[in-house]
Amino acid sequence: MTGVRAEQARRTRAGIQAAALALFAARGYDATSLQDIADELGLTKAAVYYHFPSKLELLQSICEPVYESVSAIIARSAEQGSRQRRIDVLAEGFADLTVSRRSTISVLAADPVMHGRMKAASKMDDLLDQAARVLYGDAPTPDQVLAVRAIAPLSDSISALPELGDEQAREVLCRAVKRLLPRR
Repeated sequence: MTGVRAEQARRTRAGIQAAALALFAARGYDATSLQDIADELGLTKAAVYYHFPSKLELLQSICEPVYESVSAIIARSAEQGSRQRRIDVLAEGFADLTVSRRSTISVLAADPVMHGRMKAASKMDDLLDQAARVLYGDAPTPDQVLAVRAIAPLSDSISALPELGDEQAREVLCRAVKRLLPRR
């Protein structure tokens, strides 16, 4: 019975996250309340609060799989023997992640309020610092740090090219990241 309840809780959380993302896209982060999300799903507000005590925690839960994926990409990059190969693995992983999460990223990037809240509560700064150290050692130069930080907004920018198919978007992103990151 416990497995059934756990699966139901997982499905409910996923439904809340999906409804929240759709409402954030349609109305904006600030204009969407937890009550709106509950109403959309036919749940009580208390049921939503049970899974997500605040709207910010709900937003963080939507972002967490992205952070975990970025962390895994950085770890794969760190395993590579040469800087060139580390950059290639990072660029390819970033492009794959961005394309696979394209709709979520475009919603998150489209609302400046939500983007600001996400950034304020974000692990992304730490992950970008970690990526700079993996690529360039313990004391990356300001140019190297800036280059690594410049790749993050590319995931937001791909929404400006909705006509690109997934493979083409992946190739464009991969080339852009490789151009930004210094080889030395």
